[in-house]
Amino acid sequence: MIRPRAIWFATAAVAVGLLTSCSAGSGAAPVSTPAAAPLRYGAPEVTSPRDASGVAAEPCARLLTNQDLRSLGFPGPGRGRTLVDIPECVWANGRDERLSIAVDTRRDLLADTYRTRLLPIFVPTTVEGMPAVRQRMRPDDNTCTVTTGLGPRQALETEWSGLSTRQTEDPCAKAEEAIALVVRKLPPQR
Repeated sequence: MIRPRAIWFATAAVAVGLLTSCSAGSGAAPVSTPAAAPLRYGAPEVTSPRDASGVAAEPCARLLTNQDLRSLGFPGPGRGRTLVDIPECVWANGRDERLSIAVDTRRDLLADTYRTRLLPIFVPTTVEGMPAVRQRMRPDDNTCTVTTGLGPRQALETEWSGLSTRQTEDPCAKAEEAIALVVRKLPPQR
C-alpha cells in the first residue's frame, strides 16, 4: 500500500528542488509584492497555535509517555526515523497495530494536505481544538492518516494501521486519540 505521507514528502522535495533550480539562474530581479496571507486551499486557520519545536528533534522520547503508550496499547518504546528530513516515531504492538507520528516544524502541512488531497476519503475534523483532516483509501481500509495543524509552519502527521485481516473499529479515532495526548502537552506558540 502506498503511504500518503511518503508520497507527499517525495512530491514536496521534488517541488522544492524544481523551484530552487528554476530560480537559481534566472538573473531577473525579484518582484516586490505586498505581504499577502498564505494560500490555505480551504484549510482552516489554527486559532490557538501550539509549539511542537521542543519535541520535534526527539519524537520517540518526547511525544508520548510510557503511560500514554500503555493506554494506546503499545508496550514499549518506538523506533525513530527521518523521512525527507522530518522526524518521526513508529510504535508497534503484538496485535500487528502500528502508530506513527511525524512532527513537521517547517511548513504548513495542513494547507499542503488540503491542496494535494492524496486519498479518496478526505474528511475535515478537529482534534483537541486543532484543525485536522482524516484520509483513507476506502471506508473499510484499516489505515488512517490524520494531519493536524498546530499553527504557522507546524503540524503533526499521524498514521494508525491495524491488522489487515480484521477491521479496527475506527483507525482514525485511534490516531486521534494519540494526537490528543500529544497536543495536550504542547505549549502555546509565542
